[in-house]
This record gives sequence, C-alpha cells and structure tokens, in this order.
Amino acid sequence: MKIVSLSLDNTGLELRDVCSKLAEAAEEGLVVVVEPREEALRIILDAASSRIVEEEAIERLVSELNSISKGLPEDKRRNVDAEVVENLDKISEYLSAEKKAGGATPKGMFLMQNLFCNTVAMIVSNYLKEFCMDAKWVSAGQVGFTLVEDYELPWSHYVSLNKPEELRKALGKVLVISGRSCVDKQGSEATLKKGMGSVVAILAAKELGLKEVYVPKSNGGIYTADPSLVENARVIPILSYTEALELSRLGEWFVSPRAVELAEELGVRILVTSVKDPFKESTTIGFEKAVERQIVKAVAMIPEMSILTVEGAAMAGTPGVASAILGEVAKRGVSICMISQDASEIGITLVVRDTDLDKALKGLREGFSRERIVKRIRVQRGVAVISAVGEGMRGTKGVAAKIFTAVAESGVNVLAIAQGSSETSISFAVLMEDAGKALKAIHDKVIMAK
Repeated sequence: MKIVSLSLDNTGLELRDVCSKLAEAAEEGLVVVVEPREEALRIILDAASSRIVEEEAIERLVSELNSISKGLPEDKRRNVDAEVVENLDKISEYLSAEKKAGGATPKGMFLMQNLFCNTVAMIVSNYLKEFCMDAKWVSAGQVGFTLVEDYELPWSHYVSLNKPEELRKALGKVLVISGRSCVDKQGSEATLKKGMGSVVAILAAKELGLKEVYVPKSNGGIYTADPSLVENARVIPILSYTEALELSRLGEWFVSPRAVELAEELGVRILVTSVKDPFKESTTIGFEKAVERQIVKAVAMIPEMSILTVEGAAMAGTPGVASAILGEVAKRGVSICMISQDASEIGITLVVRDTDLDKALKGLREGFSRERIVKRIRVQRGVAVISAVGEGMRGTKGVAAKIFTAVAESGVNVLAIAQGSSETSISFAVLMEDAGKALKAIHDKVIMAK
C-alpha cells in the first residue's frame, strides 16, 4: 500500500494526468489525502466577512471546480457537475443564512469550507475511478481524525487519529481522504488549517504500518534555491528532518512544519516527488545519520517583509523589556519571522510581514505610549529575508564568513542578522531590490562551490 499527500497548491489544477499516475499503485492499495488550494477556501472566508459579494464568491468557486474537473470523461462529468451544483447551492444558502443572522459563525464557516473540501475530494475520486473502479472518498472526520484545539495561548491547532478502526474499515483498493474536513471532540464539523492534510497522511501511514508518505510537486523535489529565481538550482537528493523543518518554515512549502516534526517522531520518511512520476523519489527527507554532510544545502527567500527596530537607552538592563515588546505584537495576532537584539540591549529588531506591519506598529505605540523605556520605533518597508540552511553548518567554523563574504561581494547590504537555535540556518534581511543578487551569490559561491 502507498499513501500520497496531494495538495493542489503544490500540484496545480491539471488532475487527470496526476491521477492516472497515482492509479498505477491501485493494485497494491492506495490512500490519497487531498487538500484544495488555499485561495479557494479564502474566497469563502472573504464572502462570509462581506469582503466580496456572495455572487462573485460562488462564481469564483464554480470556476475553480470547473478547472479541477475539466479532464473528466463526459459520463462522469455529468454526475460530478450535478453534485458540484448541489454543494455550491448549499454553500450559497449558508452564506445567506449567516449574513441574515448578523455575520459568519465558526460553525457556519466550517460547514461551508468542508463542503468545498469534500467536493474536491469527490472530484479526485472520480478521476481515480476512471482508471481503477474501486475508488471512494471520505472526510478525515469520517475515518477517525479529530481536531485538537486549545483557544488559550499558544493557540495550538492539531489533529489526532482517535478512531483508527474507522480508517481501517474504510480501506479499499483506493481511498481518497478529504484532508482538511474534520470534526472536533464533540463530533461537530471542523476545518483543519493549511498543511494539516500532510499531518493526516503521516498519522495514517503510521497506523497502516507504512514507512513513507509521497508528496508530489509540480516542479518535482526540493531545490537548492527557487528555480524561478536561480537558473542553475538543482534538486537536493537527501534532507534531514531538521533541514526540511527549516525549509518548510521558509518559502519552500511541500508539507507543513508540523508534519515534518511528526514524521521524525514516528519514523516516517517523506518522499517529495514530481507529479509526472509521483512514486519516483526526488528528495528524501529522513533521519540525520543517513544524510550527506554538505555544509549548506539550500537558500530560501521570504519576500514582502518589514523591519521594526525598537530603541531606547532605558531598555538596557531592564528585565522583561523584550518580553513586553513581543507580547504587544502577539496581542495583535502578528507572527514574527526574525528577531535580532543589540548586545548593548538598547535596541531590538523584529521582522514581520508587510501585511502585519501596521498592526504591529499600532500595538507597540499603544503598549508603550505611557512608558519612557522605548524612545523611538524605526520602520523599514520593502524587505526580504534570506535563509541559508544545512545540517553541516552545526559546529562548522567559517560558514557565516563565507555566506556574508559572498553577499558583500555581490554589492548587497545586510540590514539584520539572526541564527537559528538549531545552528542549521542563518537568516538575514536585505532590501527587496537586492534579494535576487543575495540569493544567487550564496547559491553560486557557497552551495555550488567545490
């Protein structure tokens, strides 16, 4: 039996050819955990919060589902179209009812998003039926998965397999699981966050005694750099769990960071493959002892960031200042990508997404408006974070010197620097206009250097 984590964000919308390749494993048993594109679920959220009108939302959802199902043969397409129309009518009814009631409730959002997720899983199962008759779909909640969520800090969001017997009962030649359609502890509808379908796949693999999960991508494998930005980027054959965790937190989205952590804990390998050949290994994520010891393996970039520098002479030697600064930002729901503090303790630099800058800035100004500890807050917009990642960086002298020499020789000025606690990554901020040069310099002069 093989298990596949299939995210449409990774694989695109041309599903027929992907499913024909997946069906080749049907005889030995196949489980496919499907996640729709995140943008499609955001359409429902935008409509529920009145950011777009209901008619526009339904029209865009119709377009999305038509793009997904367009490769089905005519006989299956008729049945699928009827179910798509029925489910979209239900979503439309829920949207209207929620607005009449004064706004979307969490329960209503879950119902609408799960309907859409299940529709996508239904379409995928119909593609697989074209190539192998015994294919069916279920939601993650129907086969024993439960959302584990704590609304207190730190806002944990997880999924567990509470009823493994339900998963085993559902198994057939081909089982398609709607990977984000779940239930909570009370059995009510709940929608999992982006990437949690890969966690579902890894939990299912462990329960079924499988040692690997296949993750097909449109460009196949994990690269030394983004191939659209660096022409000579190449596929990395082997990554440790630690290296994969660093990259999954950066721009290289193949599975969620939670999935990488879980895979290491359960001893499940993640095989990142190509949609053109989904069972042929491109990048293997496994245990560190089996990993090649190249010092720096990949360089990644997070674009559209901003820098907040909080300064004040009174900050030096004052306990709890850093905690208070981070707390004010956290209250506004802002995630901090990178932190750097002066040794003098009179300044702390935070890197946040451009879209979160105003919230973070407002939080800091309101939180310290009556304090004399913070003297000024400086802002730098239009920034990118560059991160070099490699297991071999741990304990190796001179790595940072090589990286920053390469960056300096490319004529790029570094705005802020931070090293990961695992010592397997070094991150720094540069202006967006310099990001491409910095990325290429590290790739060519550090990663590809002999």
